[in-house]
Amino acid sequence: MAGLPEIELLKERLKRAMLHKRIGALQISNARGEQVADGAGMEDEALKGREITDVRRYGHYLFLELNRQDILAMNLGGELTGDLERGPAAVEGEEGQRGALEIHLNGNNRLRLQGTQLHNRLRLLDENADVDFLTKLGPDPLLVHDGLGVLRDALARRRSAVRNILLDDAFVPGIGGTWADEILFQARIRPDRTAPSLSEEERGRLLEQIPRVLERAVRCQAKPSLLPKTYLTRHHQDGHCPSCGGPLETLAVGGKNALFCPACQQ
Repeated sequence: MAGLPEIELLKERLKRAMLHKRIGALQISNARGEQVADGAGMEDEALKGREITDVRRYGHYLFLELNRQDILAMNLGGELTGDLERGPAAVEGEEGQRGALEIHLNGNNRLRLQGTQLHNRLRLLDENADVDFLTKLGPDPLLVHDGLGVLRDALARRRSAVRNILLDDAFVPGIGGTWADEILFQARIRPDRTAPSLSEEERGRLLEQIPRVLERAVRCQAKPSLLPKTYLTRHHQDGHCPSCGGPLETLAVGGKNALFCPACQQ
């Protein structure tokens, strides 16, 4: 998944399609399309036949409540793709060099995800489960609307490049590279600036743009063509800044490429 807006939109689609449906099967296949026995690290019977009674999200985690008791937690962060599908399953081997995870529902719907380390992305939580991994996540800006004060304090303690901070789940979970670049462009801040180098006014701009950009992306269905013309994300293909018209550049920050305008972002 690319980031929070895409995962939020997926959650809404799943809520419409999966609520009060029962799980038929959970399957994991390798890159050759061969089914991996017990690849999810849990017995198939632990899920089969159970009703999905709620669908929620926090950061890059999706939570399926089962029979109003246990919760299936799914980590959708990183280089993962997928969506809700309908119709016959994909033919073995046609997906290239990526494994697949499928949750089949009664009827003909299934959630199909592709990526790596799929068996590590699922946790079945009950009342005795260890949920420490959730306490390590920062505030979700699409859910915690009063979290700017928390983020301001967290930013004051950081010393690394601001793009790396935006991609740190302990600061804000699951933003993703595309939306980190957009936030920094709208805040007019270079991606390689360090947190201590920011003025108070720049810190304020950065923190205000986090929820603003993400909420606008959700309203626009995370589609570049529907975003405002002033958004960097609309100009990935033409390579020109929507503000000054100059060429966009890429910059390696923390081992990952960031897109920015060298003239508008200081």
